Amino acid sequence: MELCKREFLISRIRSGYVPVVINGKRFLVYYPDLDTILRANEIFMTAYDEALENDLFDDSDVMNLLIGLGAWSDQKEKELEEIVPGHIEYWKIELYNNMLKSNTQATIRKYLNVAKEEYAKLYTIRHSLDHMTCGGYASYVKNMYIVSRSARYKNKVVNWKTIDLNAVMNGYYTELLDSDTIRMLSHTYPWTSIWPVLKVNGKIFDTNNLTFEQQTLISWSTMYDRIYESPDCPSEEVINDDDMLDGWLLVQKRHREGERQKQELQQKVGGKLGKADDVFLMAETPQDAQKIDMLNEPHMARIKKQRMAEIKSQGGQLLEQQLADVKMKRIMQLRQAFSQQIKGR
Repeated sequence: MELCKREFLISRIRSGYVPVVINGKRFLVYYPDLDTILRANEIFMTAYDEALENDLFDDSDVMNLLIGLGAWSDQKEKELEEIVPGHIEYWKIELYNNMLKSNTQATIRKYLNVAKEEYAKLYTIRHSLDHMTCGGYASYVKNMYIVSRSARYKNKVVNWKTIDLNAVMNGYYTELLDSDTIRMLSHTYPWTSIWPVLKVNGKIFDTNNLTFEQQTLISWSTMYDRIYESPDCPSEEVINDDDMLDGWLLVQKRHREGERQKQELQQKVGGKLGKADDVFLMAETPQDAQKIDMLNEPHMARIKKQRMAEIKSQGGQLLEQQLADVKMKRIMQLRQAFSQQIKGR
Protein backbone atom coordinates (compact mmCIF):
# COMPACT_ATOMS: atom_id res chain seq x y z
CA MET A 1 0.00 0.00 0.00
CA GLU A 2 1.32 3.46 -0.94
CA LEU A 3 2.44 5.84 1.79
CA CYS A 4 -0.28 8.41 1.01
CA LYS A 5 -2.97 5.74 1.46
CA ARG A 6 -1.45 4.60 4.77
CA GLU A 7 -1.29 8.20 6.00
CA PHE A 8 -4.95 8.69 5.11
CA LEU A 9 -6.06 5.52 6.89
CA ILE A 10 -4.06 6.30 10.03
CA SER A 11 -5.53 9.82 10.18
CA ARG A 12 -9.00 8.37 9.66
CA ILE A 13 -8.57 5.82 12.45
CA ARG A 14 -7.27 8.52 14.79
CA SER A 15 -10.23 10.81 14.00
CA GLY A 16 -12.73 8.39 15.55
CA TYR A 17 -15.23 8.64 12.68
CA VAL A 18 -15.72 7.23 9.18
CA PRO A 19 -16.55 9.52 6.23
CA VAL A 20 -19.30 8.12 3.98
CA VAL A 21 -20.21 9.80 0.71
CA ILE A 22 -23.73 9.14 -0.63
CA ASN A 23 -24.91 10.96 -3.76
CA GLY A 24 -22.26 13.65 -3.29
CA LYS A 25 -23.15 14.22 0.38
CA ARG A 26 -20.45 13.58 2.98
CA PHE A 27 -21.71 11.99 6.18
CA LEU A 28 -19.55 11.37 9.24
CA VAL A 29 -20.39 8.23 11.20
CA TYR A 30 -18.90 8.43 14.69
CA TYR A 31 -18.28 5.55 17.04
CA PRO A 32 -21.30 5.31 19.36
CA ASP A 33 -21.08 6.59 22.93
CA LEU A 34 -21.69 4.26 25.87
CA ASP A 35 -25.37 5.21 26.20
CA THR A 36 -25.97 4.42 22.54
CA ILE A 37 -24.15 1.09 22.84
CA LEU A 38 -26.24 0.12 25.86
CA ARG A 39 -29.49 1.05 24.13
CA ALA A 40 -28.39 -0.78 20.97
CA ASN A 41 -27.75 -3.97 22.95
CA GLU A 42 -31.19 -3.66 24.56
CA ILE A 43 -32.70 -3.29 21.09
CA PHE A 44 -30.76 -6.36 19.92
CA MET A 45 -32.17 -8.54 22.72
CA THR A 46 -35.72 -7.31 22.13
CA ALA A 47 -35.45 -7.89 18.38
CA TYR A 48 -33.96 -11.35 18.97
CA ASP A 49 -36.85 -12.36 21.23
CA GLU A 50 -39.35 -11.05 18.68
CA ALA A 51 -37.62 -13.06 15.96
CA LEU A 52 -37.87 -16.21 18.08
CA GLU A 53 -41.58 -15.61 18.64
CA ASN A 54 -42.04 -15.22 14.89
CA ASP A 55 -40.22 -18.51 14.24
CA LEU A 56 -37.27 -17.06 12.36
CA PHE A 57 -34.40 -19.46 11.70
CA ASP A 58 -31.67 -20.19 14.20
CA ASP A 59 -28.18 -21.33 13.21
CA SER A 60 -29.07 -25.03 13.16
CA ASP A 61 -32.06 -24.30 10.89
CA VAL A 62 -29.83 -22.47 8.44
CA MET A 63 -27.31 -25.29 8.47
CA ASN A 64 -30.05 -27.86 7.78
CA LEU A 65 -31.38 -25.68 4.96
CA LEU A 66 -27.92 -25.49 3.37
CA ILE A 67 -27.57 -29.27 3.70
CA GLY A 68 -31.00 -29.72 2.10
CA LEU A 69 -29.93 -27.52 -0.81
CA GLY A 70 -26.80 -29.63 -1.26
CA ALA A 71 -24.54 -26.68 -0.44
CA TRP A 72 -23.29 -28.01 2.90
CA SER A 73 -22.51 -31.21 4.81
CA ASP A 74 -21.08 -32.42 8.11
CA GLN A 75 -17.78 -32.99 6.33
CA LYS A 76 -17.68 -29.39 5.11
CA GLU A 77 -18.47 -28.20 8.63
CA LYS A 78 -15.47 -30.18 9.89
CA GLU A 79 -13.31 -28.75 7.10
CA LEU A 80 -14.33 -25.21 8.05
CA GLU A 81 -13.86 -25.66 11.81
CA GLU A 82 -10.83 -27.95 11.95
CA ILE A 83 -9.22 -29.30 8.79
CA VAL A 84 -8.62 -26.19 6.68
CA PRO A 85 -7.55 -23.99 9.64
CA GLY A 86 -5.14 -26.81 10.54
CA HIS A 87 -3.74 -26.74 7.00
CA ILE A 88 -3.30 -22.97 7.16
CA GLU A 89 -1.38 -23.26 10.44
CA TYR A 90 0.76 -26.07 9.04
CA TRP A 91 1.81 -24.14 5.94
CA LYS A 92 2.54 -20.99 7.96
CA ILE A 93 4.85 -22.99 10.21
CA GLU A 94 6.49 -24.57 7.17
CA LEU A 95 6.97 -21.12 5.67
CA TYR A 96 8.82 -20.01 8.80
CA ASN A 97 10.86 -23.22 8.99
CA ASN A 98 11.98 -22.71 5.38
CA MET A 99 12.79 -19.01 5.61
CA LEU A 100 16.19 -19.58 3.97
CA LYS A 101 14.82 -21.61 1.04
CA SER A 102 13.32 -19.24 -1.54
CA ASN A 103 12.16 -21.90 -4.00
CA THR A 104 10.56 -23.98 -1.25
CA GLN A 105 8.90 -20.84 0.11
CA ALA A 106 7.30 -20.13 -3.25
CA THR A 107 5.75 -23.60 -3.31
CA ILE A 108 4.57 -23.34 0.29
CA ARG A 109 2.92 -19.97 -0.40
CA LYS A 110 0.94 -21.55 -3.24
CA TYR A 111 -0.38 -24.26 -0.91
CA LEU A 112 -1.08 -21.68 1.79
CA ASN A 113 -3.02 -19.45 -0.61
CA VAL A 114 -5.07 -22.44 -1.77
CA ALA A 115 -5.93 -23.23 1.86
CA LYS A 116 -6.88 -19.60 2.54
CA GLU A 117 -9.08 -19.47 -0.54
CA GLU A 118 -10.76 -22.72 0.44
CA TYR A 119 -11.45 -21.40 3.92
CA ALA A 120 -12.92 -18.16 2.51
CA LYS A 121 -15.14 -20.15 0.15
CA LEU A 122 -16.39 -22.45 2.90
CA TYR A 123 -16.98 -19.53 5.27
CA THR A 124 -18.99 -17.64 2.64
CA ILE A 125 -21.24 -20.63 1.97
CA ARG A 126 -21.73 -21.45 5.65
CA HIS A 127 -22.77 -17.90 6.53
CA SER A 128 -24.59 -17.00 3.31
CA LEU A 129 -28.01 -17.23 4.99
CA ASP A 130 -27.11 -15.67 8.35
CA HIS A 131 -29.29 -12.65 7.55
CA MET A 132 -32.31 -14.97 7.76
CA THR A 133 -31.58 -15.98 11.36
CA CYS A 134 -32.79 -14.44 14.62
CA GLY A 135 -29.27 -13.18 15.26
CA GLY A 136 -28.95 -11.76 11.77
CA TYR A 137 -32.22 -9.87 12.04
CA ALA A 138 -31.39 -8.56 15.53
CA SER A 139 -27.92 -7.43 14.41
CA TYR A 140 -29.45 -5.56 11.48
CA VAL A 141 -31.88 -3.69 13.76
CA LYS A 142 -29.08 -2.94 16.24
CA ASN A 143 -26.75 -1.59 13.54
CA MET A 144 -29.52 0.55 12.07
CA TYR A 145 -30.04 2.17 15.45
CA ILE A 146 -26.31 2.78 16.02
CA VAL A 147 -25.80 4.47 12.64
CA SER A 148 -28.99 6.50 12.97
CA ARG A 149 -27.76 7.90 16.28
CA SER A 150 -24.09 8.30 15.38
CA ALA A 151 -24.16 9.81 11.87
CA ARG A 152 -23.81 13.54 11.25
CA TYR A 153 -24.27 15.71 8.16
CA LYS A 154 -22.66 19.14 8.25
CA ASN A 155 -22.17 18.69 12.01
CA LYS A 156 -25.90 18.20 12.54
CA VAL A 157 -28.11 15.23 13.36
CA VAL A 158 -29.29 13.63 10.11
CA ASN A 159 -32.90 14.00 9.05
CA TRP A 160 -33.60 10.39 8.11
CA LYS A 161 -36.90 11.34 6.48
CA THR A 162 -34.94 12.69 3.52
CA ILE A 163 -31.83 10.46 3.71
CA ASP A 164 -31.63 6.73 2.99
CA LEU A 165 -30.43 5.21 6.28
CA ASN A 166 -29.72 1.85 4.63
CA ALA A 167 -27.37 3.49 2.11
CA VAL A 168 -25.42 5.29 4.83
CA MET A 169 -25.23 2.16 6.99
CA ASN A 170 -24.02 0.01 4.09
CA GLY A 171 -21.47 2.64 3.15
CA TYR A 172 -20.23 2.80 6.73
CA TYR A 173 -19.68 -0.94 7.12
CA THR A 174 -18.08 -1.12 3.68
CA GLU A 175 -15.52 1.52 4.69
CA LEU A 176 -14.53 -0.19 7.95
CA LEU A 177 -11.04 -1.70 7.78
CA ASP A 178 -10.43 -5.41 8.21
CA SER A 179 -7.96 -6.75 10.74
CA ASP A 180 -5.31 -7.63 8.13
CA THR A 181 -5.20 -4.04 6.86
CA ILE A 182 -4.92 -2.63 10.38
CA ARG A 183 -2.19 -5.15 11.15
CA MET A 184 -0.19 -3.90 8.17
CA LEU A 185 -0.66 -0.31 9.30
CA SER A 186 0.49 -1.19 12.84
CA HIS A 187 4.03 -2.12 11.79
CA THR A 188 4.65 0.28 8.92
CA TYR A 189 5.35 3.99 8.58
CA PRO A 190 3.84 6.43 9.54
CA TRP A 191 2.28 4.65 12.52
CA THR A 192 5.64 3.22 13.63
CA SER A 193 6.86 6.79 14.14
CA ILE A 194 3.68 7.91 15.92
CA TRP A 195 3.07 4.97 18.23
CA PRO A 196 6.22 5.30 20.42
CA VAL A 197 5.54 9.01 21.01
CA LEU A 198 1.90 8.42 21.91
CA LYS A 199 2.89 5.67 24.36
CA VAL A 200 5.35 7.96 26.14
CA ASN A 201 2.71 10.70 26.23
CA GLY A 202 0.35 8.25 27.91
CA LYS A 203 -2.62 9.00 25.66
CA ILE A 204 -3.01 7.14 22.39
CA PHE A 205 -6.30 8.64 21.21
CA ASP A 206 -8.38 11.66 22.23
CA THR A 207 -11.04 9.53 23.92
CA ASN A 208 -11.24 6.50 26.16
CA ASN A 209 -14.25 5.23 24.19
CA LEU A 210 -12.12 3.61 21.50
CA THR A 211 -13.50 2.54 18.14
CA PHE A 212 -13.05 -1.08 17.03
CA GLU A 213 -10.41 0.09 14.56
CA GLN A 214 -8.52 1.95 17.29
CA GLN A 215 -8.73 -1.06 19.62
CA THR A 216 -7.45 -3.34 16.86
CA LEU A 217 -4.60 -0.97 15.99
CA ILE A 218 -3.47 -0.83 19.63
CA SER A 219 -3.75 -4.62 19.92
CA TRP A 220 -1.55 -5.24 16.87
CA SER A 221 0.93 -2.54 17.89
CA THR A 222 1.27 -4.07 21.35
CA MET A 223 1.81 -7.51 19.86
CA TYR A 224 4.66 -6.25 17.67
CA ASP A 225 6.19 -4.50 20.68
CA ARG A 226 6.24 -7.81 22.55
CA ILE A 227 7.79 -9.56 19.56
CA TYR A 228 10.62 -7.02 19.41
CA GLU A 229 11.13 -7.37 23.17
CA SER A 230 11.28 -11.17 22.99
CA PRO A 231 14.73 -12.72 23.56
CA ASP A 232 13.92 -14.95 20.56
CA CYS A 233 12.86 -12.02 18.36
CA PRO A 234 12.91 -13.11 14.69
CA SER A 235 14.57 -11.20 11.87
CA GLU A 236 13.00 -8.19 10.14
CA GLU A 237 12.32 -10.40 7.13
CA VAL A 238 10.10 -12.60 9.28
CA ILE A 239 8.45 -9.68 11.09
CA ASN A 240 7.54 -7.97 7.81
CA ASP A 241 5.98 -11.14 6.41
CA ASP A 242 2.61 -11.69 8.13
CA ASP A 243 2.32 -15.37 7.20
CA MET A 244 5.88 -16.17 8.18
CA LEU A 245 5.50 -14.28 11.45
CA ASP A 246 2.30 -16.22 12.16
CA GLY A 247 4.38 -19.36 11.69
CA TRP A 248 6.94 -18.09 14.22
CA LEU A 249 4.15 -17.24 16.69
CA LEU A 250 2.65 -20.72 16.29
CA VAL A 251 6.05 -22.34 16.89
CA GLN A 252 6.53 -20.22 20.02
CA LYS A 253 3.03 -21.04 21.24
CA ARG A 254 3.51 -24.78 20.78
CA HIS A 255 6.88 -24.60 22.52
CA ARG A 256 5.34 -22.81 25.51
CA GLU A 257 2.46 -25.28 25.61
CA GLY A 258 4.88 -28.19 25.46
CA GLU A 259 6.98 -26.77 28.28
CA ARG A 260 3.89 -26.18 30.41
CA GLN A 261 2.66 -29.73 29.89
CA LYS A 262 6.12 -31.11 30.70
CA GLN A 263 6.13 -29.24 33.98
CA GLU A 264 2.69 -30.59 34.81
CA LEU A 265 3.84 -34.11 33.94
CA GLN A 266 6.95 -33.79 36.10
CA GLN A 267 4.85 -32.59 39.02
CA LYS A 268 2.51 -35.57 38.67
CA VAL A 269 4.96 -38.40 37.97
CA GLY A 270 8.37 -36.83 38.56
CA GLY A 271 9.42 -39.08 41.44
CA LYS A 272 8.24 -42.20 39.63
CA LEU A 273 10.36 -41.74 36.52
CA GLY A 274 13.65 -42.80 38.06
CA LYS A 275 16.33 -43.22 35.41
CA ALA A 276 13.97 -44.40 32.71
CA ASP A 277 15.00 -43.52 29.18
CA ASP A 278 11.47 -43.75 27.84
CA VAL A 279 8.15 -43.09 29.57
CA PHE A 280 5.03 -44.45 27.92
CA LEU A 281 1.71 -42.72 28.63
CA MET A 282 -1.60 -44.23 27.59
CA ALA A 283 -3.90 -41.89 25.67
CA GLU A 284 -7.66 -42.27 26.03
CA THR A 285 -8.55 -40.11 23.02
CA PRO A 286 -6.84 -38.84 19.84
CA GLN A 287 -6.75 -35.40 21.47
CA ASP A 288 -4.89 -36.85 24.46
CA ALA A 289 -2.44 -38.57 22.11
CA GLN A 290 -1.73 -35.23 20.44
CA LYS A 291 -1.04 -33.62 23.82
CA ILE A 292 1.31 -36.46 24.79
CA ASP A 293 3.15 -36.08 21.47
CA MET A 294 3.82 -32.45 22.36
CA LEU A 295 5.81 -33.62 25.38
CA ASN A 296 8.48 -35.17 23.16
CA GLU A 297 11.66 -33.25 22.46
CA PRO A 298 12.33 -32.78 18.71
CA HIS A 299 15.00 -35.53 18.68
CA MET A 300 12.65 -37.88 20.54
CA ALA A 301 9.90 -37.12 18.06
CA ARG A 302 12.28 -38.14 15.26
CA ILE A 303 13.16 -41.35 17.11
CA LYS A 304 9.48 -42.13 17.57
CA LYS A 305 8.83 -41.62 13.88
CA GLN A 306 11.80 -43.83 13.01
CA ARG A 307 10.64 -46.56 15.40
CA MET A 308 7.11 -46.54 13.99
CA ALA A 309 8.52 -46.92 10.46
CA GLU A 310 10.73 -49.85 11.56
CA ILE A 311 7.86 -51.61 13.32
CA LYS A 312 5.60 -51.12 10.31
CA SER A 313 8.24 -52.54 7.96
CA GLN A 314 8.43 -55.65 10.15
CA GLY A 315 4.70 -56.23 10.10
CA GLY A 316 4.15 -54.78 13.56
CA GLN A 317 6.44 -57.30 15.32
CA LEU A 318 9.77 -56.02 16.61
CA LEU A 319 11.62 -56.44 19.92
CA GLU A 320 12.95 -53.33 21.68
CA GLN A 321 16.56 -54.52 21.39
CA GLN A 322 16.10 -54.80 17.62
CA LEU A 323 15.30 -51.09 17.21
CA ALA A 324 18.03 -49.15 15.39
CA ASP A 325 18.30 -46.36 17.98
CA VAL A 326 18.50 -48.90 20.82
CA LYS A 327 21.27 -50.79 18.99
CA MET A 328 23.15 -47.53 18.43
CA LYS A 329 22.80 -46.57 22.08
CA ARG A 330 24.18 -49.92 23.22
CA ILE A 331 27.12 -49.58 20.82
CA MET A 332 27.88 -46.17 22.32
CA GLN A 333 27.67 -47.59 25.84
CA LEU A 334 30.08 -50.43 24.95
CA ARG A 335 32.53 -47.96 23.42
CA GLN A 336 32.42 -45.78 26.54
CA ALA A 337 32.93 -48.82 28.80
CA PHE A 338 35.84 -50.02 26.67
CA SER A 339 37.38 -46.54 26.68
CA GLN A 340 37.15 -46.36 30.47
CA GLN A 341 38.83 -49.77 30.77
CA ILE A 342 41.71 -48.64 28.56
CA LYS A 343 42.16 -45.46 30.62
CA GLY A 344 42.13 -47.52 33.84
CA ARG A 345 45.09 -49.65 32.80
